[in-house]
Amino acid sequence: MKFNLQKRLKAGVKAFVNPSKLQTAKFREVPPEPSVIISDRLLKNKNVLITGAGYNIGRSIALEMAQQGANIFAIERSQERAEQLQHELNLYPIQVKCFIFDISEQEKILNLCKELEASQINIDILVNNVALKIDKIGLKSLKLEDWHSTFNINVFEPMFLTQVIANRMRDRQTQGSILFVTSIHQWEISRWVSYSASKAALGAIVQELAVDLAPHNIRVNGIAPGWIAENEDGTALPHPYTVLYEHSIPPRYIGRAAVYLASDYFSKFTTGTILKIDAGLSLYNSRVYEHPPH
Repeated sequence: MKFNLQKRLKAGVKAFVNPSKLQTAKFREVPPEPSVIISDRLLKNKNVLITGAGYNIGRSIALEMAQQGANIFAIERSQERAEQLQHELNLYPIQVKCFIFDISEQEKILNLCKELEASQINIDILVNNVALKIDKIGLKSLKLEDWHSTFNINVFEPMFLTQVIANRMRDRQTQGSILFVTSIHQWEISRWVSYSASKAALGAIVQELAVDLAPHNIRVNGIAPGWIAENEDGTALPHPYTVLYEHSIPPRYIGRAAVYLASDYFSKFTTGTILKIDAGLSLYNSRVYEHPPH
């Protein structure tokens, strides 16, 4: 019994200390996507405000919501990305406008809201997507300013925007939806300590705001992705620790999850929920390494 326990512990330590010795995963072919989808209906005429909308997850959320008939108002700090997104969204019969600034500029957020109000545009859906990850492993390598930067971008600045938009929703009696893009690392160790801590804070914020805004019929939910990445040609990247399909998740699946949570058709009674989409990445541990599925 003692010998078996020692053997298991040794195998577990080996898997995490020396992951490079793991056998290369065999890339699995993803089943084709459904040929028939609901289109132009789920979010028809809804006004969506998305932060960090020009790249990866934010871009995919914008495109998927546009496909469902939503008007897209995008915040993006890159002029080039904003112009590319505008070009892609112009293919849909919707209203599109990109605002080019960093959400740390609170005055510009207030000016944006004034501009929307002057145009008689009420935001129905807010998507807090923009985030910062400082790639410094462990506590020892982090400086105090790294903590400030991470929490400012991932927590404090989205909360300022959320407060402004939620107040407008309440004043106009809008039955709105607020989404936060968190991460599986709000629960799972990432070794980016400030990033994990900030995402855990967002997880708590989702639940607190869900209760706070429920009397106003405003729903608050989150999406916790795993590894979201793809090549320039739109194909996924191999990843042996992602147990389902053994590759990264294309960002369009996070976009579709955002549509699901924002849509009253599917999620009218869903609030305070954080939807984990990681293809089983968070399930991987030393026991899965010792006894891989066949």
